[in-house]
Amino acid sequence: MKAGVGFLVAAMALTPVTDGLSKSLALEHSAFAVTFARYFMAGVVALLLALLLKKPLHIPRHDRFGQVWRTALMMGAMILLISALSMVPLAKAVGGFLIAPVVASLISVLLFGERMDGYRFFGSALSFAGAFVILRPEGSFEAGTFMALAGGALLGCYLAATRRACTCGNLFSTLVTQSFLGAAMVAPLAFWNGIPVISLADGMFVVALGAVSATCHFLTVAAYNRADASVLSPFFYFNIVFAIPVGYLWFGEVPSVLTLLGLFGIAAGGVVAMMSANRRQSIFSGILALSRNYARKYLLKV
Repeated sequence: MKAGVGFLVAAMALTPVTDGLSKSLALEHSAFAVTFARYFMAGVVALLLALLLKKPLHIPRHDRFGQVWRTALMMGAMILLISALSMVPLAKAVGGFLIAPVVASLISVLLFGERMDGYRFFGSALSFAGAFVILRPEGSFEAGTFMALAGGALLGCYLAATRRACTCGNLFSTLVTQSFLGAAMVAPLAFWNGIPVISLADGMFVVALGAVSATCHFLTVAAYNRADASVLSPFFYFNIVFAIPVGYLWFGEVPSVLTLLGLFGIAAGGVVAMMSANRRQSIFSGILALSRNYARKYLLKV
């Protein structure tokens, strides 16, 4: 179980690196071009690894419409995130994107008949309050923050759809298929005005972006193969913990106090909503029990 937590924390530590690379590229290229490069190179990296490790590859034949639909949701979410990264500080864009698990939980209640208990209600309210704070922290509308939240909503739709989908097929086949399919969807918009001219530095960033994206995917899958989702879910929000220093060191961005408060609200709401499986505890006793459990397991055992 500790190995699973370690893999997921490693993936969350690397994810802001992909966001930083995307932000750097998006300052000079369109979000469509950056999204295409991200998924095309991730597919190339996964394909090369599969060939190197002699892993079988096949195009899944089941639920093809569902695959296209879920990939389209992911592409839409990524285009909005990368657009947001080009407009607002990295931590704010990533924080808005983290509303996705709460959206997925609400969709599961509204469309799939899952139970709305106190945890989900309170967690959803807390996350949306945090989203409101970061959407208008200075009292003025920010398009970039809105795009990040809209991207998080689309990602939430993707997560909800994925929960109901068959998980047949091996890891490499899934990643290669989804990456190349996503790149093909975005290609017409990426190349609408012709093939972008990129410098050598940008080319290196593109290669690094694909490699790190594929690595994050493999680490996340390895984590969920070694620990229960209920244990791993709160660690998903370590993303924002690493995004803040990456934004500061890479781009010199310092989040405002209100932005940090909003990010905390989104993350805390997500953690509370994820505790809905344990319905015998009150919300506040559940938070304390969860904190004590993780402290004993992962902080006190060195």
